[in-house]
Amino acid sequence: MTYAVVWSLIAVQQLGRVLAAAADPLAVERAAAYMEYMLRRHPSDMGESRSPGFRVWYEDVLGLYYRIDDAALRVEILFAGPARRH
Repeated sequence: MTYAVVWSLIAVQQLGRVLAAAADPLAVERAAAYMEYMLRRHPSDMGESRSPGFRVWYEDVLGLYYRIDDAALRVEILFAGPARRH
């Protein structure tokens, strides 16, 4: 099964801010592309579960908070932000 991945307007704006502030914008673009690719195929296997249907996933430089609608085969990315490594 392939899920449709839809970015909320807020998530798109937040991604733009992360890109603008990143020391390596290409790394952010690669992370976003990889995360979207994986969410299309295995959304429930990625990240950590939160309340039912919601998940959070941190990839090297980017974090996403998303909702899975299995009935509609749809993933909605609600928020995006920088993933900080300490």
